[in-house]
Amino acid sequence: MASPPASSVLVGRDLAPVRRHRPRGKRQFGVVLLGIVLAAFALAALRNDILRLRYGLGEAVSTQKALLEEHRELTAEVRSLRDPARLARLARQRGFGRAERVIDLRSATAGTDRP
Repeated sequence: MASPPASSVLVGRDLAPVRRHRPRGKRQFGVVLLGIVLAAFALAALRNDILRLRYGLGEAVSTQKALLEEHRELTAEVRSLRDPARLARLARQRGFGRAERVIDLRSATAGTDRP
């Protein structure tokens, strides 16, 4: 038997290079798993920041309440120290008499009244 011509051997054959594909299932699974882990870490970090902010806010609110209470107490003390009846009583105890004349230092003519 004679050998077939060389051109007929190539008929029906694919001459493109054969690419062997690795299964992508494992690779895609790894990428998806890595994405899930990174998302979980991001959510954990976000939750940690939210908790830190909540504790800071609670501490700031309690500090504000304490400062408001201290402000109320100091305002009450100042009002009691400026009470005219109390001041008159202290003046009598220390031997001060009634004022003979009152000079208003806020008036414009107060500066010309000097001796």
